Amino acid sequence: MNDIYDGREQTLAKHCILEKYLEKLTFKLLGGGYRVLTYVDGFSGPWESETSDYSDTSFMIAIRILESVHKKFQNDGDRRQIRCFLVEKDPNSYQKLSDAVLPHNDPANGFYVRTYCGNFEDAIPEIRKFVGTSFALTFIDPTGWTGYSLKKIEPILRHEPSETIVNFMFDHVSRFVGSDDPAIVASFDPILGGPNWKERLDKNLAPGRAAEKLFKENLKSVGQFKHVLSTVIEKTAAKRPHFALAYGTRNPEGLKVFRDVEFQALRAHEGRRLEAKQSLIKERTGQGALFGATELPVAGSFEEVVADNRKAAKLWVEQQLGNLKAIEFSVLCEMVLASFVIRETDVKDICVDLANRGIIFAPWRNETPKKPKPSRHHIIELAKEKPLA
Repeated sequence: MNDIYDGREQTLAKHCILEKYLEKLTFKLLGGGYRVLTYVDGFSGPWESETSDYSDTSFMIAIRILESVHKKFQNDGDRRQIRCFLVEKDPNSYQKLSDAVLPHNDPANGFYVRTYCGNFEDAIPEIRKFVGTSFALTFIDPTGWTGYSLKKIEPILRHEPSETIVNFMFDHVSRFVGSDDPAIVASFDPILGGPNWKERLDKNLAPGRAAEKLFKENLKSVGQFKHVLSTVIEKTAAKRPHFALAYGTRNPEGLKVFRDVEFQALRAHEGRRLEAKQSLIKERTGQGALFGATELPVAGSFEEVVADNRKAAKLWVEQQLGNLKAIEFSVLCEMVLASFVIRETDVKDICVDLANRGIIFAPWRNETPKKPKPSRHHIIELAKEKPLA
């Protein structure tokens, strides 16, 4: 267990997703033709940092990863430019932020760091100028649910090419979204689609889940994203959501990378949560657990969530093929990843299983040499004859 995250393992999971996705995204973009990438952090902090160098903060994690990737391209003689725009409204926190990151500003070598003291919403015009025509990844990690009206930050959300990750503060929102206090109700207007948002909540869901769903719908609409996913990170010592990271993208490749990162981070978080529970039990009873964290079965664990999603996705694919008849694997994979918490490798396994059962054709097996699983160009279609029951 990383001691600096003791008691806030959910924050470590959030940071792992940011770190791994940012690294993969940066290598993919700068290695694939983009010459400039801009990272925007709308609520930089620092707050609740346990280190003197802020290595456990989102802004310093981003700086470290981006510098590392930038140097890799520089060492290979491939000049690329990375820009960071970091926003913090609290003057005291801003001074700490500025002192920590400005030494990393290195315009001569194409690594830019700019800080802004003020509200994220007010910084949007400056951010747009700074971003220019580059690819932008905007990270929005507030301490509550205010300060990022989707309409006010629309210009950066709609910038193309771009993606965004928003920490929807699920635990905080779920505690207040059911309130009838006019001031509290109005405070949700900017992120839940304006007045009368309560009328648009899904009545079949618990208040927190319904608010999360409505938020994703609004983020997708305002940002004109093709897909908005949500990764739920549970509290350390309780089986309930703490964060819900909403990810907006227009690119199917982004979907694949994010689902991979999500799987790695949440599986690791599962283990850390078990370790934390065991430590708590030991403190209370004076006795250690009989089994190690990796040996304990967990009701409703992330592995079970993924298994349930695989089953549901398999049924869904069969139903879709009944309507579409034939579809390219890349398109099918995008549709599945947008709807289910699984990875591209799971979608391939689903197709292999359906082929083994005679439900679909397996064109990948007709190639020379034979392929074990489908690739993006393979056409997935129902077999002309139904398999025997």
